Amino acid sequence: MSSDLKRKQKKKNPKPVQINPNWSLLQQKLKSDSNNSGNRKSSNNDDSDDPRSILGKRKERPDSEVDGPKINPLAPVNDDTSLTDEVAMDCEMVGVSQGTKSALGRVTLVNKWGNVLYDEFVRPVERVVDFRTHISGIRPRDLRKAKDFRVAQTKVAELIKGKILVGHALHNDLKVLLLTHPKKDIRDTAEYQPFLKDKTRKSLKHLASEFLGADIQNGEHCPIDDARAAMLLYQKNRREWERNVKDQTRMRLKQKKRKPKKKVKEANHTSTHQVPTMYHLVVYKFITTLKIEEADLRIDEGEMRVMRSYRGNSIAGLVSHPARLSPLRSIFTGCRAVMLPRFGGPEVLELRENVPVPNLNPNEVLVRARAVSINPLDCRIRAGYGRSVLQPHLPVVIGRDISGEVAAVGNSVKAFKVGQEVFGALHPTALRGTYTDYGILSEEELTEKPSSVSHVEASAIPFAALTAWRALKSNARILEGQRLLVFGGGAVGFAAIQLGVAFGCHVTASCVGQTKERILAAGAEQAVDYLTEDIEVAVKGKFDAVLDTIGRPETERIGINFLRKGGNYMTLQGEAAALTDRYGFLIGLPLATSLLAKKKIQYLYSHGIDYWWTYMRADPEGLAEIQRLVGGGKLKIPVEKTFPITEVVAAHEAKEKKLVPGKVVLEL
Repeated sequence: MSSDLKRKQKKKNPKPVQINPNWSLLQQKLKSDSNNSGNRKSSNNDDSDDPRSILGKRKERPDSEVDGPKINPLAPVNDDTSLTDEVAMDCEMVGVSQGTKSALGRVTLVNKWGNVLYDEFVRPVERVVDFRTHISGIRPRDLRKAKDFRVAQTKVAELIKGKILVGHALHNDLKVLLLTHPKKDIRDTAEYQPFLKDKTRKSLKHLASEFLGADIQNGEHCPIDDARAAMLLYQKNRREWERNVKDQTRMRLKQKKRKPKKKVKEANHTSTHQVPTMYHLVVYKFITTLKIEEADLRIDEGEMRVMRSYRGNSIAGLVSHPARLSPLRSIFTGCRAVMLPRFGGPEVLELRENVPVPNLNPNEVLVRARAVSINPLDCRIRAGYGRSVLQPHLPVVIGRDISGEVAAVGNSVKAFKVGQEVFGALHPTALRGTYTDYGILSEEELTEKPSSVSHVEASAIPFAALTAWRALKSNARILEGQRLLVFGGGAVGFAAIQLGVAFGCHVTASCVGQTKERILAAGAEQAVDYLTEDIEVAVKGKFDAVLDTIGRPETERIGINFLRKGGNYMTLQGEAAALTDRYGFLIGLPLATSLLAKKKIQYLYSHGIDYWWTYMRADPEGLAEIQRLVGGGKLKIPVEKTFPITEVVAAHEAKEKKLVPGKVVLEL
């Protein structure tokens, strides 16, 4: 009983709670008179010396120290650059054709850790008219030494083969790469159901901000950051995402089993990923060369089908267009032009008066022609070469080379001004040529004419030199110290000899007797007259590159045998246009590409070399180098004879009948 009473007394009389001295001091400070607040600052200065000051004064720190360093959520977690089972891809595009068509300008791939596997600028097959720098971040200088489309495409195909491909709106990236990928292996953040709002796709910028706290795509896009953001979105949702993929696959299989079997068996086209063959690449290159607009190209079990017909590129000035530069119409209303109303001999050419002067696009230049040269291609086109493209647009103006003065410029042209002397060349498939008082070329197809050469001399150079440049630099990628063999001493062959010498190569050429001395004077180490000498006996050693401007079976056989492994054989006598003219696009184009693919495979396995059909194309870098060499006297193509434009029929007859062995130029 006594113990219970003691417990009750303890409960009734509890001991006072001891307050921490810190709290008691805080309470005293809070109760202090407000009148003393003015003295508080001075008293606080002595807190450090007052032993009774327990709370003290908080030491101020910089914001970075308080908040801690900012961490980039997209930064890789390690430095492992190995190829993983999941690969993220992002592409940046540039504008080609009229600027509305997209082409690959840069491609980036990262592994699942966010480390870069492949990041390269890519030079499109077509001429770039809009770099879209404000979004793509791509500038002209980035594409000067960019990877060739075929090289980049093949590398990307190798890296993503058999991998889970992650990205945002991947159908756009695969389209410009001309690749397919199995649907079951695609993880597209633009299509993932949990990321959709009211069945509306969100931008990658929005998804990165909402789910990752990352700020991307402010101004110029960075494909590395975009690929990392897509990969991180996938990794954060990987378990649920893969579960959904399995459920969808299972559901599709069940639905497939329920479907009744069709009486007529259809071809089972399984969508398989494959490295693009030369068939696909040449079809693409030829289609873009012929300016086929919005061609729907599909690679399916080694086949490519052109689903839309090529665009007939209307002849500016001959077909009505809405006026884009109205002042131009009041100044230049008509001019003379050599028209091709039908295919045939030199007699079909007609010099017409008052041909309307076309309006300029923003990137185009109107050139008052002073001299235009006659190329073998001009004669072939007149006779019917390329009729599959040109026939619907007759009459057309022919001609490729030009030299003259700038008469007017488009709104976006910055490199040229009115009155400046220029020279250049049109693309092989341009429908409005240069046999006219006023030619129209894009800014990239022209360069300033050196004052050391005349218009006649300048007009003989660009088309032939650019064809040789493409063969040596774009196809063969020839380097200093390598050996080059050139068959033929015509305009393209002679330009290739001079370019090879300028590159520091060891050049050998086969030619006809009268051009032998000229070739040796140009810097070739050896010149062989193929009419009087056996080149297989006269020439010793192997070569890194062979350019065959003659294109006969015999020169092809000899050239192939002269190449060392890894070398390049290039011929100007490709059969794409000829077969297309003969059989039409649907048969001729696949036939031509199959023939090229067959030869490539044949020579790759038999000799270990690469085989090319070479065509001229606009190349600002090449044209600038050609202009520099012409100005320095290191590149020239002799002109044998000139004709006034009024005698164009006689000029073509002299060229066709080989009455004039060298270059022929028309003066205006």
